[in-house]
Amino acid sequence: MLTFGMLLKSAGMDGTKVRLVRHRHAARYQRTLYFDAIHRHPRFEQYQASQGNPRVVSLMGSAKALASFVVDPAGRTVFIGLWSVKGTLPRHSPDPYMPPSAPGPHSTVVDLERMPELDGYSGRLVIEWGGGERAWVQYADRRDKEVVELRRRVEEPQFPGIGEFSCGLHEVDSLPESWQELLRTARGVYLLVHRTTGAQYVGSATGAGGFLGRWRGYADGHGGNLALRELGHAADNYDAWILETAGSAATVDDVYALESRWKKKLGSRAQGLNRN
Repeated sequence: MLTFGMLLKSAGMDGTKVRLVRHRHAARYQRTLYFDAIHRHPRFEQYQASQGNPRVVSLMGSAKALASFVVDPAGRTVFIGLWSVKGTLPRHSPDPYMPPSAPGPHSTVVDLERMPELDGYSGRLVIEWGGGERAWVQYADRRDKEVVELRRRVEEPQFPGIGEFSCGLHEVDSLPESWQELLRTARGVYLLVHRTTGAQYVGSATGAGGFLGRWRGYADGHGGNLALRELGHAADNYDAWILETAGSAATVDDVYALESRWKKKLGSRAQGLNRN
């Protein structure tokens, strides 16, 4: 059985000085976190370095290196890379996936530097984390992990299909490029659902940017819509769904007619967030 500890040893690393870190955010941010991690976006680096739990800071700060993993959309634990630990700084760095918050009493930035060792496995190696998921920082030498899969290439999840697809409005720019291209070329009628209240807004995408371009317009949480503006909530409070796509021959008026029909079906004028 191949274990992650064996790979650390093959790279000349002492498991007693390595901590295993398994990143899993709140559900609404997890997909973005995963995509950022496998594509090495600076947001992931900021998220990993920003800590506020004294126990976690102690575990990380006492290590020579971190072996980082992230949970993919299917719930599997994927290796992302190794970081050397240079020290800790008593400083607040906000969680880049959440609205700004006040510094906590133990806000700390862990000074990390990416290491080349095992980098060829980044985004490809899947381990079995085992029980104790709440203990998301562990000693590498005490909790060795079985390697259960080695992918041929870094994988992005397949697009689930128009009928199954949904995303938070805050996730739009973090979706895989292949997904973005599909959403950029598709037009039609969409539904926004406010997570807390369940209130619905039916809208249409008719421009050259398709659904993608239209949803980007909601980065401020309302996109100029009066009812959404009155709620005053950020984009990460809304999920976007596609109700119906329009054919290439459909005119703008055709799409507006589809939109009006969906407003009637869902009652989004009477009880939802549509004002017209």
